[in-house]
Amino acid sequence: MNSLRTRIAGIDHARLDALLAIAIIVQLELEIWLVRGIPDSHRPLTAAAAVLVVAPLAVRRRWPAGALVCCSVLATIQAPLGGRISATSGLGLILVLVLLAYSTGAWLDLRRGALAVILAAAAFSGFVFRASGSPGNATDLFFVSLLFAAPWFAGRLTRERTRRAAAFRELAAQAATEREERERAAIAEERVRIGRELQDIIAHNVNAMVIQAGGARQLLRTDPERARATILNVEQVGREALGDLRRVLGMLRKDEDPHALAPQPGLDQLAALLDSMSEAGLECNLHLQGEPVDLTPGVDLVGYRVIEAALRTAAASGCGRVVVTVCYRLGDLELQVQGGDSIPDLEQALRGISDRVALYGGSLRATPANGFAVHAHLPLTAAVTA
Repeated sequence: MNSLRTRIAGIDHARLDALLAIAIIVQLELEIWLVRGIPDSHRPLTAAAAVLVVAPLAVRRRWPAGALVCCSVLATIQAPLGGRISATSGLGLILVLVLLAYSTGAWLDLRRGALAVILAAAAFSGFVFRASGSPGNATDLFFVSLLFAAPWFAGRLTRERTRRAAAFRELAAQAATEREERERAAIAEERVRIGRELQDIIAHNVNAMVIQAGGARQLLRTDPERARATILNVEQVGREALGDLRRVLGMLRKDEDPHALAPQPGLDQLAALLDSMSEAGLECNLHLQGEPVDLTPGVDLVGYRVIEAALRTAAASGCGRVVVTVCYRLGDLELQVQGGDSIPDLEQALRGISDRVALYGGSLRATPANGFAVHAHLPLTAAVTA
């Protein structure tokens, strides 16, 4: 239904009016030249009058009042000049007048539209009375009144309905805007409250870390085991404080990002990444080599981003299958993504991630031809054996 309305709205209505006018002119011309009731000497004038009477239909959207009055006047004055449009069936002329009267009701205000209809009806009455041969006949007056008043009233109803529909749409849009503003205000208020609470939690955790670190320093010589337990507790509290701080920064940094409050990804989340790529149509296989180690957060994140960038580039290029290899070596992390399809401009697509790898003292090499391969090397100077 929506697509049908869209197509109708996209129609050039002015061109449609012109085509309709041409069709009515053709219908009238056929009747004029084929009907027996018109003398041959009157046919050329009648044919020209038919064109002039119907032509205002093509401009009814631009000048509705002028088109209606002009059509009525021309239909009336062609008869004394020798025109015989009244000898035709009259269906084409009636259709033109109905459409023009409707246009004045639908597109003009009440005063201008009513004035145009009265003038047109008065002018066309002469045509009807001349055709019937009985001026002032009640039946003819009723016919003229109905011919102009009924479509004009229908146009007024359409105009009022359109106006109300536009008002309702505007009201609905305003209500939606106000609702969105209220929702944004509520979200902002809730974020302020959450930020205030998290700030208190972070301050408490940092204070606890300072106290526990001081206690551990005093116990290092006298009771190393208790000092070690205290240090581990400080580490745990610090991780919690870091997570809370990340959540606060996430709220301030990204209003609409659903991942803003989540921890940064790492190589331990490769399985989920590969599953999401498989759902997108890219078959992925993962191979792990060597003994996994605990990576520093920066190296862990960069390694994940290298593989993510390579997979997304492969998926965007229509590759069907890739193999991801993560190799843990002594002091090194080797990452490799290989596929059987070539990817043009692979180095350009990975330039951003290559700069990130270089920040950690690593290197990234991409081979786009004969299939593709992305090879990254990252030093693990801060890694700790798991």
